[in-house]
Amino acid sequence: MALEFLGERWSLLIVRELLLGPRRFSELRADLPAISARVLTERLNGLAETGVLHKTMLPPPASTEAYELTPWGYEVLPIIREMVLWAMRSDQHDGFLPMSATAFALTLPMTFDPVRGKDTRGLTLGLEIGHHRFVAWVAGATVIVRRGDTSAQDVVVRAESGNAMLALFYGRMPFDVWLAAGEGRAITGKADELSQLIAALGWPEKVAA
Repeated sequence: MALEFLGERWSLLIVRELLLGPRRFSELRADLPAISARVLTERLNGLAETGVLHKTMLPPPASTEAYELTPWGYEVLPIIREMVLWAMRSDQHDGFLPMSATAFALTLPMTFDPVRGKDTRGLTLGLEIGHHRFVAWVAGATVIVRRGDTSAQDVVVRAESGNAMLALFYGRMPFDVWLAAGEGRAITGKADELSQLIAALGWPEKVAA
């Protein structure tokens, strides 16, 4: 039954894009560029019929229709997390293929090591990826990520794509090198604490051959 709900092509990726909050149809098309409007409509309708998501109205000033996971739909997060970590262990996994802003933001709670990150508890991080705005904070043994206002966070990182963020957070590029590598990149606030957070992130070990 689980595969009937989520097993069609694109369904899990659509759900992934909704895990951090509601999205408009046009936003889903933009972040899943290989999907056609027809197929996206079919998948959204199918996921709505099974109770995974529903339509909602965004508050002003947007005041427009969007798609949002139901409470039951949000419960798929730990399932997706385990699938992601399992796939990362493959020697075929390439963490630097094109990645959406939402997909990057979700890597933070999925790859955070609470032991290495014990000194980052309470840190708040703003992520500005293109037009996307996320707030992340270290709470206990995990990182919580939500869409939201980045203006009042301890440190704010700005880049134009999820892949640019990957180079900083997982490619371990020095800040000055990363900043010089592309226009629009910026780091403001507590850079030392950002370094500590980055050090607490990492891909899982590859499976033995």
